[in-house]
Amino acid sequence: MVSHSPFEKRLRVLFSVHRKTSSNRGGQISVMISVMMSTFILLFVFVVNTGMLVNAKINLQNAADLAAYAGAGVQARQLTHISYLNYEMRRQWKKFLFRIYVLGNMSKDSFPKNGETGPIGPMSYIQVDPASGVTTNYRVPVTCVAIGSSSDNYCRLISLPKISIPPPAPLDGINETLRDQLQQIEAIRQSNCKGIAFTNKILNYYWLYNADPTMERATRAIASVPQIIPNVSKILVGLVQGIGIVPRELILKFRINTLQKYVNQAPIQGLNYDRVQGLLNSTDPPSQERSIQAFLSAYYTLGNHTFPSNQVFMDELQSPTQLVLNELNSKFDTWAIDMEVANNADGADCQARQVPVSIPQQLTLGVWKDPKALTYYAVRLRAKAKILFSPFGDVDLTAYSAARPFGSRIGPSDASFSYAATLPQASATSTYSGQMPNLAVKKSETAGEGAGWDRKEVLGAMYQALGVGVAGGAISNVITQDMLNRAYSFAMAPNPWEANQYNIFNDFENNDSFIKNFDPNEQAAIWAPIFRPDEQARASQEIKDEVRNLFVDPSNLGGAGVFSALQDSISDSLETYISNTLSQPGRGENGETQMVAVLSNPFKTPVISGRSEKLSPVAEISIDTRNPLNYKTSWGQANRSDLKAQGRVGYSVKFVSFDSLIHQKTNTDLGGGQPQNRLNSDASTDNDLSPTRH
Repeated sequence: MVSHSPFEKRLRVLFSVHRKTSSNRGGQISVMISVMMSTFILLFVFVVNTGMLVNAKINLQNAADLAAYAGAGVQARQLTHISYLNYEMRRQWKKFLFRIYVLGNMSKDSFPKNGETGPIGPMSYIQVDPASGVTTNYRVPVTCVAIGSSSDNYCRLISLPKISIPPPAPLDGINETLRDQLQQIEAIRQSNCKGIAFTNKILNYYWLYNADPTMERATRAIASVPQIIPNVSKILVGLVQGIGIVPRELILKFRINTLQKYVNQAPIQGLNYDRVQGLLNSTDPPSQERSIQAFLSAYYTLGNHTFPSNQVFMDELQSPTQLVLNELNSKFDTWAIDMEVANNADGADCQARQVPVSIPQQLTLGVWKDPKALTYYAVRLRAKAKILFSPFGDVDLTAYSAARPFGSRIGPSDASFSYAATLPQASATSTYSGQMPNLAVKKSETAGEGAGWDRKEVLGAMYQALGVGVAGGAISNVITQDMLNRAYSFAMAPNPWEANQYNIFNDFENNDSFIKNFDPNEQAAIWAPIFRPDEQARASQEIKDEVRNLFVDPSNLGGAGVFSALQDSISDSLETYISNTLSQPGRGENGETQMVAVLSNPFKTPVISGRSEKLSPVAEISIDTRNPLNYKTSWGQANRSDLKAQGRVGYSVKFVSFDSLIHQKTNTDLGGGQPQNRLNSDASTDNDLSPTRH
């Protein structure tokens, strides 16, 4: 038996205690490490989840912003196209003014054929009969077109005396033969008087109502009218070539109405990918373009990794009323020389008198945007986000965004298209509106008597643009269609009054760095259906209703029978042009179709012999093209100074705050108070956006 000393025993006891303590300490460290690892893992999961959630929220907000911007971009383009069509309505009115002021009056002695310039003053519509010296003051443009030399200009005559026919003498054979011959000559003279009157009036009717751009039917119709002098019929066809002002303005109005309906398309709730495919396959996808473009912009931005494709939904939150357009209307008269003659075998004087060919009711000649209806686009984007370590599954996220078109204009609210004319007392027996067509030309003038087109310097410049030769007092009667088309372009060019008033369609000098509008033929095509596809069945009735709204006074048109026949003729011709002619590519005027409007360059002549020319400006009549900001008047705050100096064309897009939409703090484009079409929100939207101040 081995004995140990007390010291050894003490050491053995101490060693045993130390070994037990070390073993307990190792277990405690394992527990601590486990706790620390769990905390670290939880912290890691929290950080990853938070990061993924923040990233998903950022992506969803970016997608919502893109959706709002894309939707507002569609609105901006639609508003821009409405503004172009609105200005085209004004341009077509200027073409009509050229016809009744220049083509209808240049045969008169008082017309300024020598191209007077400067402050010459108001036009004079006085005609002095060269034979009798009798003076007649028509006071307004009166259509009379003479074909031939200046010595054969019947528009200079106030009266054409009857042929003196001797009294009958049955026993004098020579007298009776002479009397018979003179009666035949007198009958020809009276027929020619009626032909002159009919020719003048038919010009005005075609300038107003023609709906046959090819003039195929018109050529046959004019040639078949016995009252028209045969060698005049071809000249008449050339002078009335193209759609008349009434059907043209109606077609442009229909196109604007369709685009307005597109802008005001009802907002859609719960839009997802499957519903978008249904919209794309509908009868009229362009009507839903705003919703389609907005959703797809967001959808393809999100992708399928974080957001399942079947869990992305978009709600449009804007008011259903996004655009209110007010019409600019005018009733007006045109006037023509009627050689009044009584059917009398013994002869009767032909007396020149002015007769009206009127639009007794209001024809729409333009529109302007109501500033209290704000155009904007607002969306709520909802999606389920796949979070990697989420204990609750996919997370519902929501994002909001809003944007609006801005920085351009549709047209002024104070444009005037006629004035109250002072007419001679002799015209009081006719029924007419008393309004004479006109337009302001200078910067600060109105469309009143002695202003606008009712000035010698304006009409003199217009006549010079026609390029008709004047030699020895005789007017060249060789007027080609190319000459007329050049002159129309000059008449329809922008004038100083329109600067900063209209969104003028242009890419003048081809120097626009942002967009090129016109093709080599100086034409531009824009999508603007006359009627929506789902409205085609009602198109015929709508045309008839519009025409009947224009003509409600049969007494002015020769009685109820003539009135009804004119209504039917105009509505049938317009319906035929829209439904048949425009359904065939290339058959419409300038190549327009039912769905596409074709507009010409306001600053260029048509392409003739393979080339187009820049219109030469005339002081105080044409817009100053040296300063682009006269005709490029949209917002143009580009960073580069050279681009800023060029100006912009059309509407731009910017983001707006929901606070401004909810509390109506955003002023509108044209001023005049706060917008009245508030956000179309629900309880969920109100709860989300009530604390929002950005």
